[in-house]
Amino acid sequence: MAEAEIDIEKVFKNMMFGKNVTECGYFPERQAENILTYFDWLDKSLPVEKLDCIVYERLLHQGFRRYSSMAYNTRCQNCRECIPIRIPVKTFAPSKSQRRILHKNEDVEVIITANPADFCTDEKALMYRNYYNHHNEGTPGFNRLTLQEAAQDLKNMNGGYSGVINLDYKLKGQLIGVSILDYVFDGDGFITGLSSNYFYYDISEEVLKRSIGVYSVLVEINFCLQNHFPYYYLGLYLPHCRKMNYKANYKPYQLLLNGIWTNSPGLEQCPQVLENYLRVEDEKSRGARSVKIDTGDIFEFPAPGLIYGYDEISLVTDNIPLRLLYSAYNQGVFPWFNEDQGEPVLWQSPKKRFVIPIRQLHVSKSIEKFLKHNPYTYTIDKAFGDVIKNCAKQKRADQIGTWIGPKMIKAYKKFHKAGYAHSIEVWKDGKLVGGFYGILLGSIFCGESMFTIEPNSSKSAFVLFARAFQKAGGKLIDCQTYTDNMARYGAREITRKQYLAKLEKYAKVPLKCEIKNLFDL
Repeated sequence: MAEAEIDIEKVFKNMMFGKNVTECGYFPERQAENILTYFDWLDKSLPVEKLDCIVYERLLHQGFRRYSSMAYNTRCQNCRECIPIRIPVKTFAPSKSQRRILHKNEDVEVIITANPADFCTDEKALMYRNYYNHHNEGTPGFNRLTLQEAAQDLKNMNGGYSGVINLDYKLKGQLIGVSILDYVFDGDGFITGLSSNYFYYDISEEVLKRSIGVYSVLVEINFCLQNHFPYYYLGLYLPHCRKMNYKANYKPYQLLLNGIWTNSPGLEQCPQVLENYLRVEDEKSRGARSVKIDTGDIFEFPAPGLIYGYDEISLVTDNIPLRLLYSAYNQGVFPWFNEDQGEPVLWQSPKKRFVIPIRQLHVSKSIEKFLKHNPYTYTIDKAFGDVIKNCAKQKRADQIGTWIGPKMIKAYKKFHKAGYAHSIEVWKDGKLVGGFYGILLGSIFCGESMFTIEPNSSKSAFVLFARAFQKAGGKLIDCQTYTDNMARYGAREITRKQYLAKLEKYAKVPLKCEIKNLFDL
């Protein structure tokens, strides 16, 4: 049933989420913190088939996994090990060893089982019990499963969700392995992926020699490919857990890092990126309040498009650490995201940069005329906090909400205290009536945002600032992306490569005076 017939967003808003703390299943003596919800809470009165499969697709994109009717997302405060992984099946290419395993198991028959009555047979319960006890023997606190407990576990894993199927692996008619898989649907009823929930198998020596676990993944990727399902969700990848880091052997894969699916080719070409990601998160969690910047400690941003597949995004994080902000501007990168819509911090480097070479500044006749009878006074760095808050409130055409949220305000106020972010204020009768703020790097000024309360307030401020900036030795005003407003002042597009060349040339060239004294020249 088409998504247009129901309001999926409303369904999500009405869902209830909770938290719990359990023992970590991967690292001894650790606890796992989970966000969870239940498909049982969905509105059963909605006229939609497999609504739970539609909801679960959305939840998978946010890193959730399923057990029975519960969907959970492991988000531990001091650990970033659990990373969702998926395979874009069209681009998957088996390795030489994986091709050997496919050849070794050519005699295995794979049967699709969709009848719930066939999910929890006595044969399957016995195999699952033996598998579970064999693989968990010796684990601290482990208690062997009884056959009855094994049957209940299978009922839980196969129940509570309407999109479950089993793939039964048989050798000469004998069951040797079972995959529990979940279909997920988009709002139009099309299957967009297959999620691997659990795989268990016969622990006999003959079956173990076959690498049946690897074979099952290869079969299921091919199953998705044959049925035109774009993605095979492989669960969680844990870089430092031997039981879970094998999943990186299925290439190319994607990891879900801060809400963005990250392409494995980038991770392979830049293996330090994942460690840098974890290191940045650690810096955030320490909550350092210092505004001192070690200018020698530059975080090297990956090339745009290398990691995430989006050709203007270099990195994605949860927060905006001061060190990262300083590093970004020195590499032509800046944070730009919709915080009020729940997006993570997107560190962007546009392919086309909109800049004003200061010698080519254009001033309209109307502004020239206004400046001759100017009712305003202007200051620099007298009310940075008020300026950025007013910029956040400024209503703009074709913009829903604001991209200047609490994270941005907090980060740029720190950047201001560190001496890099600056505000230009416009006053009338002692009241703030306009202004803008930006970042100064040597003789380049990166304009961020402006606001206007009284007519021509920010326009006149920009012109006066630009002229004073040129007089002090300024070379370039970076407007970042195209706007009609900046085009009126002579801004033009240059390539990313050209911008980086100018950044390298001018970012270390200081002005003739401190920026706070520009209007005194």
